Amino acid sequence: MSTSPVFDEEALSRLAERTEYEAWLLEEVYTLVEQELFFNWPDAVVYPLDTSQAQYYRYGRGNIILGDWRPGFLNAEAPLVFVSTFKLLDMLIEWILEENGMPSTFRFQEKLKKLNDSPIFPQFIETRSWLKERLIGLYGSLEPLRGTIIHNKSFSTQDGSLRVSSTKRGAAGPVSDISAAKLRSLAFTIVSVLRYLHGNWPLDAFREKVLRFELDGLLSLHELPLLGQKRPFHTRVRLYRSGSDPFNFDPAEILDGLAEKNPDQDCSFDVRILLVDGGQVVIAYFFPWSIIAPLRANWHHGIDSQKYIVELPDDIDSTHVAVV
Repeated sequence: MSTSPVFDEEALSRLAERTEYEAWLLEEVYTLVEQELFFNWPDAVVYPLDTSQAQYYRYGRGNIILGDWRPGFLNAEAPLVFVSTFKLLDMLIEWILEENGMPSTFRFQEKLKKLNDSPIFPQFIETRSWLKERLIGLYGSLEPLRGTIIHNKSFSTQDGSLRVSSTKRGAAGPVSDISAAKLRSLAFTIVSVLRYLHGNWPLDAFREKVLRFELDGLLSLHELPLLGQKRPFHTRVRLYRSGSDPFNFDPAEILDGLAEKNPDQDCSFDVRILLVDGGQVVIAYFFPWSIIAPLRANWHHGIDSQKYIVELPDDIDSTHVAVV
């Protein structure tokens, strides 16, 4: 390895130029940025004035586009989605190797060998060994399947799923059944890594858990141990409180209630505090999970509540502020 990689803005720009089209295509096919992960839902858990009993709300949305080409495309072009996703991963790996000062090559086996020399990945990936290892694992396992699709046409598709096996050296290997859901998860994972790397999408604790969960779902492809990540569930909680103390609540009690309603999920929440005086909401605060997460009794120690004042919501239900 002749140089230490910098991964500065200029380097990231070179990566963006390579990957722009395929990333755009996959986002369009799956409308990834329209998924719930990137959507701000209304407050879904409401505690009326000074009560410990929560009211839970479910929200949904639909999206109908007449003449939309994407569903038919997914049913007919699963191999193209697979190849495009692998190409994104290949361009990422190739870029990393080049930034490490390794000679450029179009040969996949050469790139795989160079990965054994422990090149340094961008900090976002390098500091998460679980992510680095699984990206390398995906690269090694997907490359021969990509070769089959491109060169041998020995695969089958049905309802957006893909059945394909490695045919290297003339012998067919085990069949990989890649369901439509798993294919989407694969595309989502690789596009997410690129978007987080560039800073186009914000990375927080919840989104990191989503990435871990998706990688666990791809175990049959990267063939590495489960990370054991439960399905992440994030929501927004609204508490109506009398008095003037916006910290007058117990995060652990809220989390227990969410866990009871959402078993086997990794729950987290942001909280909106609405202080009530004379039957009217007079001030609102919004505390994100990032500062609540420690769940210590004094989690708010040192926090200036004035920095978290927000506008009053326009959907206040009068029954929620009624004195019981």
